[in-house]
Amino acid sequence: MMPGARVTFHVPTLSGGGAERVFVLLANELSRRGYDVTLLVWNGKGPNAALIDRNVDLVSFDMPMSQGRFGKMATIQGLLRTARFFRRQKPDAVFSALNFANLIIAIALRLAGSGARYFPSYHNAMGLKTEGLAYYIVPVLNRITITRTAKAIGVSSGVSRNLVEKGFHVDQVVTIYNPLPPQTRRNPDIYAWEETLSTLGEGPIVAVLGRLVPVKDHGTLLQAFRRVLSKMDCRLAIFGDGPLAEALCDQARSLGISDRVMFAGYVNDPAACYAAADLVVSSSISEGFGNVLVEAMAAGVPVVSTDAPYGPREILAGGEFGALVPVGDPVALADAILSTLGRPVDEMKLRARARDFDISTIGDRYEALLEADRKPGQGRNL
Repeated sequence: MMPGARVTFHVPTLSGGGAERVFVLLANELSRRGYDVTLLVWNGKGPNAALIDRNVDLVSFDMPMSQGRFGKMATIQGLLRTARFFRRQKPDAVFSALNFANLIIAIALRLAGSGARYFPSYHNAMGLKTEGLAYYIVPVLNRITITRTAKAIGVSSGVSRNLVEKGFHVDQVVTIYNPLPPQTRRNPDIYAWEETLSTLGEGPIVAVLGRLVPVKDHGTLLQAFRRVLSKMDCRLAIFGDGPLAEALCDQARSLGISDRVMFAGYVNDPAACYAAADLVVSSSISEGFGNVLVEAMAAGVPVVSTDAPYGPREILAGGEFGALVPVGDPVALADAILSTLGRPVDEMKLRARARDFDISTIGDRYEALLEADRKPGQGRNL
């Protein structure tokens, strides 16, 4: 498949999530390499829209959302509109993410009678909650997806192993890490949150970037930070928004640490966040990859992470580039924060490791998928 071929990337929205940003970066990269790239979304609103290169054709259905989701009827409508798009556009290859979107795209390709090579991308373990009718439907949809797939992309070796466990053939799965986004600050002006940080007292700044949702386990981090404060002056900057914002603010107050914790909300300028940080922490329960860890290292900022399945251990090479602690253990997390602040990993070593995830390197891996010969039985319509 030569440059000039039609390539479609699909994510449902352009929200502030990591997978959405990854696909924008990859769409930009393949467009720069000469491919005719379309980024197809059901709703084009969100901070990642600002990152799209002008040579990438953004197609948005502008479908309404409620609390970040599409309803059942809207999902059916989106499926049919996607099938019509494929029938009209006739792409040569289609990449998609996230897990449920992968099911939708596989069905849409079938309905469209499309011969496009299909590459679903999995950013966490494959699996959806299946209750009621979904208990019977989802396994069928998974089978359609598996049969329609040319290559399934796992963003870490752990995710790839999970895909094989869920039914993909081992030769049908490839591991490609997420790319590192540009590390330049987008806004030269001082943000309000930067001024707020100066009011929180003295000491190093511990930062965490991510959605305020249960899987990120900010609650354990807050408990750990209280222990850190008992040993040294420190500040905690929490970047991100989500449904747990109010509960986490309440927890910080109940722990008596709210005067040392800043909830900055979502900041669409991660380089500014890393520039302010002395240490970046990931406290996730599960993490398919761990974009934040790579981004922090690229900025020369030390990192501490839970040993969450699956990405952190691979990124940090078993602890060589940053401490790994058990999931949900505030004592171990506090000890790792204190130890790393006292003796951080060399900045140049961190930056060198981050270069392994450069967009040009990851772009080569994606382009290799497009250039590979079609294997017998792969990418066939059902």
